[in-house]
Amino acid sequence: MTAVIDDQPDLTEHHRADQHGRDYSDVFAWPTIIDSTTGDVHLRLGMNVDALIMRAGFAGEVNNFLARHMLCAPIIVVPGDPNDWIFLTQPRTTMRTSTWDDLVRIQVGWKRRGETIVLPALNNMDEGVRWLERPQPHMTLPPWTAVVGAARSMSSLCGAW
Repeated sequence: MTAVIDDQPDLTEHHRADQHGRDYSDVFAWPTIIDSTTGDVHLRLGMNVDALIMRAGFAGEVNNFLARHMLCAPIIVVPGDPNDWIFLTQPRTTMRTSTWDDLVRIQVGWKRRGETIVLPALNNMDEGVRWLERPQPHMTLPPWTAVVGAARSMSSLCGAW
C-alpha cells in the first residue's frame, strides 16, 4: 500500500532565504544571519559593513551629492510615511562629538555595532523592503565618513564648516 502525503512542507521559501544569505555572504563577504522564523536575511553591522539611515527626501539629496563626487552606495528603502533610506557604508570610524551632534540634529540615524538590518532579495526593487541601489560584485562601499560628510554638506542646519 502506498501512502500519499498532501501536506508536504513548502521548502521553497526556506531555500530562497538560504540562497539569498549565501549570495550576500559569498559574493559580497557580508556577515549575514537567516531568521529561522521569518526567513529574512539580516546583515550584522559594524565589522565589514555599517549603515546610515535618513528620510527619503533628504537621502535623495545626499545620494545626488555622492554621485556628483563619484561615489555610489547600496541603498535599501524601508517603506513608511515617509520612507527611510539605509546607505550601506564601510565600517564607521572615530568622529568628533560635534559631528555626532550634527547627525542627530539633521536626523541621520545609525545602528549600534552588532545590530542587524533586514536585507531585501537582490532582485527586489519593487515592494516592501527593497533595493533602490543594489550592491554590485566587487563594489567598494563608500567610507562612512564620506556619507556623513555628504549628509552634513546637504543640510542647511549644520552651517559653514
